[in-house]
Amino acid sequence: MLRFKKKSTRRLFTDILFYIFALLFLIFFLLPLWTLVVGGFSSLDSVLTGKSILFPNPFSWNWPSLVSQQSNPTPLRHLLNSFIISGAVVPLIFFSALTAYGLGRFKGPGQNIVFFAIMSTMMLPFTVTMIPRFIMFKSFGWNNTYIPFYVPAICGSAPAVFLLRQFMKTVPMDIEAAARIDGAGHFRIFGQIMIPICKPALITTFIFAVVGQWNDFMTPLILLNTHSKFPITLAIMTLKADGDKLIHWHNIMLEAVLATVPLVILFFILQKYIVKGFITSGVKG
Repeated sequence: MLRFKKKSTRRLFTDILFYIFALLFLIFFLLPLWTLVVGGFSSLDSVLTGKSILFPNPFSWNWPSLVSQQSNPTPLRHLLNSFIISGAVVPLIFFSALTAYGLGRFKGPGQNIVFFAIMSTMMLPFTVTMIPRFIMFKSFGWNNTYIPFYVPAICGSAPAVFLLRQFMKTVPMDIEAAARIDGAGHFRIFGQIMIPICKPALITTFIFAVVGQWNDFMTPLILLNTHSKFPITLAIMTLKADGDKLIHWHNIMLEAVLATVPLVILFFILQKYIVKGFITSGVKG
């Protein structure tokens, strides 16, 4: 009885300690986001003097000021451009899944060499390919268009191929064999069997790909030169560049909040698939 009480007390102490550290980490990660929200709904004087820390003091609706500073195009147009550019994630995920299916379910000579060649592209920094990509797209006449965001997506993504391949290797081969007996071909197996089974890994990959595409700054900066086509990441930069001697930080913070809200909503809608996708993709392989 005494041992049971000691174990219960020790477990209670461990749980309390765990929740204290979890709360501290929660505050540490949410404080910058909350500071951004508070600054976006505070006056410029409050932001510059640092009066608004926990709550806007005083509360200021800065949307008319932001629209007047960025009237052509409006912040909503920049937000729409970000959605258009992030749409390239859809073909990227599809062709990455198709590549992962071939590498994870088929066996043939040189298969591992192809896989390691794809993985080796992850070690190539973006700065190395930045100028050649610009010159190539310029020669095609694709600069200042959204085509360079979609055409490379057909080649897939090495991190997405890796994650999806690891997941597909955990699927029993008996399922695929039974489908072949019923007369299903490879594309039918891929579309009607593998895609539904790989839903957690696909959604996890989709989330991280969307976040990466949404927050991308360098690629639109290099390829786009018309203000009306800028995504919201570049629009935030133009607010600072187009300002007078006094930078309107409250408008910059408000537009940063506008850029963050879609990602937060996406995360909360699909968060249950993230952990499941990582756990199941790392079981075998």
